[in-house]
Amino acid sequence: MKCAGVKPGESILDVCTGTGDIALQFAQSDGVGGIVGIDLSEEMLHIARRKTKSHGFGEKIKLLKGDVLNLPFDDDSFDIVSIGFGLRNLTDHKKGISEMVRILKNGGRVVILEFSPPRGVLFGAAYRLYLNLIIPAVGGIISGSASAYRHLSTSIANFIEPEEITELMEAGGLKKLYSKRLTGGIAYIHRGEK
Repeated sequence: MKCAGVKPGESILDVCTGTGDIALQFAQSDGVGGIVGIDLSEEMLHIARRKTKSHGFGEKIKLLKGDVLNLPFDDDSFDIVSIGFGLRNLTDHKKGISEMVRILKNGGRVVILEFSPPRGVLFGAAYRLYLNLIIPAVGGIISGSASAYRHLSTSIANFIEPEEITELMEAGGLKKLYSKRLTGGIAYIHRGEK
């Protein structure tokens, strides 16, 4: 939220919105204009609709089914585009960023929050152990689907490096690039301006 630098009246698109957590955070900012969340999964959007309604933001947040690789919006439509933990699930990272930039107004910002394989021998080894053994086991017990959590672990471990995300953002036409390492490097936040 802070990294996006939301100004009163700005319009926001949250891609890969999932259950709507980031859209809900934006909705709590004073003076925010329209907020749209978009996701491919109707099941996730169903949960997001329940959550936005229960938090009193059912009118403020519009939730749509759609594909980040082919966004159903005109060029220069939004002031901010966010994606949280969804970039690694896209089949084409470059195309996804390109689409986010296309629908962004001049002066607008793209903000990406994403997992990263941590560096460092000791911390990296401990995190890989947690990622490969503990998350699938506990996630499987809670959800009944260990395979979904194995996919999560694999997608994080095999994802591109933070520097590659920055390069894709620059290639997509974004300037004033900024990256910040979070939680020992297990996640990064990236920001760029059109």
